[in-house]
Amino acid sequence: MDDGPETLRESVEMCRMAARDGITTVAATPHFDPGQYPRTAELIKERVAELEAALQAESIALTIVPGADVAVFPDLPTHPGLKSFLSINNSRYLLLEFPHFYVPQSWDTFLRTLIAAGTVPVITHPERNYWFVRHPKAMEQAVQLGALVQITAMSLLGEFGDEARKFSIHLLKRDLVHVMASDGHSATVRPPLLSEGVKAAAALIGDERARELVETIPAAIVADRPVRIQQQRTLDTGKRTWIDSLSRFMRLGTGP
Repeated sequence: MDDGPETLRESVEMCRMAARDGITTVAATPHFDPGQYPRTAELIKERVAELEAALQAESIALTIVPGADVAVFPDLPTHPGLKSFLSINNSRYLLLEFPHFYVPQSWDTFLRTLIAAGTVPVITHPERNYWFVRHPKAMEQAVQLGALVQITAMSLLGEFGDEARKFSIHLLKRDLVHVMASDGHSATVRPPLLSEGVKAAAALIGDERARELVETIPAAIVADRPVRIQQQRTLDTGKRTWIDSLSRFMRLGTGP
């Protein structure tokens, strides 16, 4: 549908790889941008159903849920598909992709507008965003507003360069990451794998917290349940690098 797999056969092979890697659920999230990728609910559902049928024929045990990776555009907060086909599995959670090299000046106001409308933005791969990397405090502000943050497993493994790896580590140590995704695009260059990324994250934040990023929190998102996140860690002014995370939790989202 975009810059992902070019054929159904490649999509099936990617799903086979994901299942072998221990993944049980995949969010199929083609890009949505009115100017470049003007998707429709009908098209996304049609392609998901086609893939599900192919997986069943191949006996690949993998659940597919629909969604989109949504580019920032001014009319998004009032778009009719916001709470249906653009969100992940028709939930309150929306994958939100900022431009790679800059962030609109009123980005925080934009987030507030989305959140006020009952949508929880999940900011995708900020570790690969030139502006966010150079303004790390912005991630703290975004989370304080009520957004979630998703990094790419390959970023943590250094596949997108040292800068993306270092910022991923920074975000993880500050408890500013809520989801780690494969951001799979193909069966070769950007495969849909997570296990090595989970190991790398566990070495930094512990196995339990790393598992939350790929199991507990994503499951809550798919089921449209509120996500409970830890209070952000803060840098100490002394020689110590990180202080213990506070035990208080913040509840995001509304409703049961």
